[in-house]
Amino acid sequence: MDKKNIVLVGMPSSGKSTIGRALAEELGLQFIDTDQIIMEKEKRPLRDIVEADGTAAFLRIQEDAVRELNLEGYVIATGGSVICGKTSMAHLKENGLVVYLETDFADIEKRVAPGRRFARNREQSLFDVYREREPLYRAYADVTVECSGKTEEEVVREIKNKMLSTT
Repeated sequence: MDKKNIVLVGMPSSGKSTIGRALAEELGLQFIDTDQIIMEKEKRPLRDIVEADGTAAFLRIQEDAVRELNLEGYVIATGGSVICGKTSMAHLKENGLVVYLETDFADIEKRVAPGRRFARNREQSLFDVYREREPLYRAYADVTVECSGKTEEEVVREIKNKMLSTT
């Protein structure tokens, strides 16, 4: 693999952190979650950042955190909204194979906890966000893996197989 990292993108609750940890362990790589980096840096939950500072401010904070990453040998789980930042995505793609964890909207809707706040405008429904971001995930992805109806192990195996076929 020419790329030094594997970058997982997808909707909130698509399994980026869960799959990322399992994939990192399977491949002997380190794991990092950009949402965790933001929470540690800001010393508050993402929900509080979005509610107190607004979506635009959260996206700026996220972009700064992603641009500061200088990693090699990592599986990187990103926040669902990372796809909205062209600079962030360019940085991640520079040394990362971008894997889109494609998940049916019905599955996302079931997984998202009631009242969960993520980077979106208050008037946007979850479906509005899905419709807006889905084409961006596809556009940036080097590899797309359909995750609906599959176990964690099946998704990890499929990512590994697709990675081998891209080298």
